[in-house]
Amino acid sequence: MKTIKLLIFDVGGVFRDSTPATSEGFRRGFLSCGLEYGFNPQDVWHLRGIGKYNNSRECIEALFASQKAGTSLGPIIKKADAEEIIDRIVAENLRPEDKETIDRIRAEYKKFFNSAEAEGMIKVFPYAKKALDTFYKKGYKLGIFTNTSIATIKRDLKGLGLERFSSVVSEEDVKNKKPSGEGIVKIMSELKISPEETVYIGDCPVDIQASRDAGCRSVALLCGMGLRIHLEREKPDFIFRDLAEMEKRF
Repeated sequence: MKTIKLLIFDVGGVFRDSTPATSEGFRRGFLSCGLEYGFNPQDVWHLRGIGKYNNSRECIEALFASQKAGTSLGPIIKKADAEEIIDRIVAENLRPEDKETIDRIRAEYKKFFNSAEAEGMIKVFPYAKKALDTFYKKGYKLGIFTNTSIATIKRDLKGLGLERFSSVVSEEDVKNKKPSGEGIVKIMSELKISPEETVYIGDCPVDIQASRDAGCRSVALLCGMGLRIHLEREKPDFIFRDLAEMEKRF
């Protein structure tokens, strides 16, 4: 097995906790359409750690459909087959005429999440900078690949020393978001480092799937959106509690 030279990181759930901002954005979206919003922020956070529901539109559809059905998401998201159960709820309760409402909710969510107000609700994990310092000092090349925008990367991670990352790939830089490994491949190609020498670090099943698609190894962190039951199902190469634990092992 070749020596690891390149560490590529996701952002949400790896470096930052955006649980309150994510839920608040969805709440404002629902209220803007005259809809009630009674979802637990942690349930919403972990819903986004389940398969296709990592995508904001799919997540909103799941919230909207479950609310119409009067179904509580809390017990569902802890089940091994949560994605399949939620798929059925969406299929049974979402109608074509709901698309306009979903679009309005998502637009309001995006507006809020990209705002200065949301910035105040997003926290970088306290151990993140120390872990990055260690990885950098040990000589690893560092990269970022995320489905979020470059603007939010710069906004939320400015205290981590972004200049230390040799490559940053955001949603604007790829045609295919995760679970495609396009962004990982792009970084490996830019830095001329092979998949066998690369690890991608994320917190969701789509991150592990992207690693597999790119041919590199994967680290799953338990501090983010993905629950252990869903992450283990994807068989990552490593599972750590957070970057602080990973720092001790790499």
